Amino acid sequence: MTYSLTAVTAAGAPALTEDIFAQASVDPLDQLRDVLAGTVVRTTKPSDPRVLARAAVTAKRRIQRCDYTQLASHLPGLLADLTPGHRSESDQQRVDRVAVDAYHVAASLFLKNGDPPSAWVAAERSMAAARRVGDPAAIATASRILTHAVTAVGHHRQSLGVAIRGADEISGAVTRSQPDRVAVFGALLLRGAWAASAADDRDTASTLLDEAERAAALMKESNRCWTAFGPNNVLLHRVTIALTLGDAGKALVEARKVDVKTLAVAERRAVFWTDVAHALHACGRSQKATAALLAAEREAPQEVRSRPVVRKLIGELLMRDQGGQVALLRSLASRAGVAV
Repeated sequence: MTYSLTAVTAAGAPALTEDIFAQASVDPLDQLRDVLAGTVVRTTKPSDPRVLARAAVTAKRRIQRCDYTQLASHLPGLLADLTPGHRSESDQQRVDRVAVDAYHVAASLFLKNGDPPSAWVAAERSMAAARRVGDPAAIATASRILTHAVTAVGHHRQSLGVAIRGADEISGAVTRSQPDRVAVFGALLLRGAWAASAADDRDTASTLLDEAERAAALMKESNRCWTAFGPNNVLLHRVTIALTLGDAGKALVEARKVDVKTLAVAERRAVFWTDVAHALHACGRSQKATAALLAAEREAPQEVRSRPVVRKLIGELLMRDQGGQVALLRSLASRAGVAV
């Protein structure tokens, strides 16, 4: 697949065309933003939907393995090839299904890197594709990432509305005999619960968590539809939500209930340990917080070394440990590029 980046002058005429992958960029996500901005154009015929579907699977695997560097170089080409082209109606439907997941991954990558506005744009593209597909499961999938992005921007009432609407649309189709729908429904409830906690709406967060727990009882721990949904993921979200609500002590109590080894993907296991580290830090237990971050790093090095929120935590731990009493903290900081 070949793409070009066209810069447009103030008069609207093409000024420069060059291979986007030959450009050096300080920010590895700039190429992805170029695609969202529409400055990347396809210079070859549209790819076979089967090729795009395989590329989307690769992207999903990379985000769940926290392989953010490879993902950032892989996604621009995939997204550029999802733009409308001369396809049959059936092929376009298949491409739209790919787009739901591909834009979902793009939004997740932006969120991991602290760019909620770009995440919102990508999440909207995921939702638009899901609406074209018309499948409640696809709409629930897109609703989950859109809820996350809108929450991250700070529009809590709207994000909660997205989650509840999406859950309502799929709820009538959720049965034990349809585990894929259970998974996307339950994962959306969890994201809605987190959105409610970000708005300090404890009652709604609790209600949605309980609903997700009932959904999880219908299935075993799994990674159906790339959700990592199951009973232990619900328990993990209880940790996250307690922490978001400012109750670090409760977060640590809930963390003891989680069987980390059964969490379906590395990203979830790493998030568990970073949440535990945040809770321990809030309770003044720097040495144990460092140990939790090291556990997260073993699960997914890039989740610890590259995410702004985790690097900030490492910096705060360093500030507290002026005397250098916490073993291994400085070597961790060095690997994460945090100034000692």
